[in-house]
Amino acid sequence: MGARDILKSKPWIGWAFSLLFLGLALLMYVRGSGGNAPDSLERRSQMVTIRCTETGNEWQMNRGQFERLLMTQSGMLDPALGIPSEFAEGRLTGVLVDKDDWEETVGRINAMKKAYGGG
Repeated sequence: MGARDILKSKPWIGWAFSLLFLGLALLMYVRGSGGNAPDSLERRSQMVTIRCTETGNEWQMNRGQFERLLMTQSGMLDPALGIPSEFAEGRLTGVLVDKDDWEETVGRINAMKKAYGGG
């Protein structure tokens, strides 16, 4: 008895598999389209506003480039410091304007550095 004969005699099995695969496809679509994940392409490509803590000047940068600058700094990140600022002669004074986003980003990157032994 082949698969075709089984499905012909018990069509509910075919419907059950169809619903199962449709549910899995829907789940993969919903989970894959979440742009809120820290490493999602949508989030990494958004522009963020950065402020120099010394001069108050602001500029925009791609979030992916900003986080790369933070990740490549040696040791754990100090939330009082940031990325090199052209307005402060290259000192680490560039932080995100959104304070909550800044604290979440520093915490997440420090957790990654700690997990991978980079801190």
